[in-house]
Amino acid sequence: MTNRQLAEPILRSEGSGISAEPAITRKLLSVALRVPRFAHRQQIGSLLTAAGLVNDTGIHRALAAQTERPGSRLGSVLVETGEITQDQLYRALADQLGVPYVRLGEFDIEAAALASVPAEFAHAHGVLPLMFHDGQLVVATDDPADSDKVSALRFRTQKQIEMVLASPVDIQTAIATHYPLIEDSTLSRESERLLLEHVEPSAPIERLAQQKPIVRLVNNLLLNAVQRHASDIHIHPREHCADARYRIDGSLVAVGEFNRVLLPAVVARIKVLAAMDIAEHRLPQDGAIHMTTPQGPVDMRVSMMPAVHGENVVIRILDPKVGLRRLADIGFSPADERRMRTLIDRNQGLVLVTGPTGSGKTTTLYAALQELNTGEYHIVTVEDPVEYRLDGIVQIQVRPAIDFGFAQALRHILRHDPDIILIGEVRDADTAKVAVESALTGHLVFSTLHTNSAAQTVARLVEIGIQSYLVNATLAGVLAQRLVRRNCENCKVVEQPSAEVRSAFGIGDAETFWRGGGCEACSQTGIHGRVAVYELLEMSPGLRELVQAGASHDRLEARAIEEGMVPLNVQALALARTGVISLGEAFRARLE
Repeated sequence: MTNRQLAEPILRSEGSGISAEPAITRKLLSVALRVPRFAHRQQIGSLLTAAGLVNDTGIHRALAAQTERPGSRLGSVLVETGEITQDQLYRALADQLGVPYVRLGEFDIEAAALASVPAEFAHAHGVLPLMFHDGQLVVATDDPADSDKVSALRFRTQKQIEMVLASPVDIQTAIATHYPLIEDSTLSRESERLLLEHVEPSAPIERLAQQKPIVRLVNNLLLNAVQRHASDIHIHPREHCADARYRIDGSLVAVGEFNRVLLPAVVARIKVLAAMDIAEHRLPQDGAIHMTTPQGPVDMRVSMMPAVHGENVVIRILDPKVGLRRLADIGFSPADERRMRTLIDRNQGLVLVTGPTGSGKTTTLYAALQELNTGEYHIVTVEDPVEYRLDGIVQIQVRPAIDFGFAQALRHILRHDPDIILIGEVRDADTAKVAVESALTGHLVFSTLHTNSAAQTVARLVEIGIQSYLVNATLAGVLAQRLVRRNCENCKVVEQPSAEVRSAFGIGDAETFWRGGGCEACSQTGIHGRVAVYELLEMSPGLRELVQAGASHDRLEARAIEEGMVPLNVQALALARTGVISLGEAFRARLE
């Protein structure tokens, strides 16, 4: 078999248009690099038309759209308008430039090649070394014709460079996967030098947001957070620098810091992505970013707030693959899962999930809705904000600025014949009253409330103005929950709990507990994921009698335990005894 026959899957077949083969192995790329390839002088539109990927009508539509976006490229417009896919565009560009096209998610990258280019250089220039071939270093880039990039790589590595083409998203994702975003929790001087050399701090803010090093830095920051399953990204300005941190498994993890000079450019880039007012620095702003990654779409909720040293940024990552779960994945015991399913299978009533911010209340409620979203019921949600889009469910965003809050939205929803209603949060007496009225009139209502324990929730409803007979008539059950951090199974070591912690649980010194010691698998945190601890109170005739009599939450809790409720503290201690979590983590999550 000839070299050309071996390389055919990644070369343009004679007269057959652009190849549609999905992947290139290291061996095939080596062969392809030995086969002469020739750049085509045809424009990208002609290449795509010749390949049968787009017709003249599509080209004309894209050209018309291009005139409304000065500086945009025809290929990018064709992708944005849905005429072609990004993969098809980059195959055509590879054909036009006469270079191989590589899909990095499916490529086996050589460790020695990665080691030849420092992480900060790869981040700053948007390049990824793939392999060595005949004494040359093969590097993926989204612009193989960039001679300055080739020269910089040649100087850095002292190797001859062979450029191949990959899509920008593939490159950013691969860099985030194979290199740390920032090494040793701080940007090196070399990285800062590269960024500062290519960024003009005195440029207008609009230009700063579009400069390539800043675009790459922000994209890497976002993609790396998604790769590491972070729930939030924090950028905190300080006097001489700015910190970048991720919230992973409930804890903030430092990922680096960068020069204060770069902060306005980084903030401006995030504002552009989130459709915020780029010129506003004095008032808080909220926005949203929708990203398409190789793993699927991800939404991000962005909040900006002015601080003494600059604008503070917090980005909430809403990844459906991480945040949306089934009821069976929440972590209920078999008995409690059956009880929870009984609660959500009711025709009417009020089911509440309680806990502090970040305790997984929304995740649990969405899991319940997904169980019920069979097409049999009309489900409507009222949220602030709508975190995840659920197909087949009507989701409504409240807007307090125009006097469209939970109570106002609920009054209108009842005219739309819903079977099931989810209220993002019971924040005041008006919302609570409408929720109770909805549950009284034949609707199943889910909501959240900020209380510590399940029994306290019952008392809280009475405190905010719901009469005890209405609580008895509508409340079906309360789930109080927390999220606790799992020990990393790869690095568990014996824990040495303090006397205070042992005393709080009534535990002697002889009992052994475990914690994560920190290893590469858990990024030295000792933590790998989180698990729910909870207590599930199901209203019974006995509990309803106590509510009617005005009993305290202590008496309600004691009666619920008599009827089978396992207290949250007991569940947390049981997880610690099995080594799933540390005793210190159980102590942190306990209810006083």
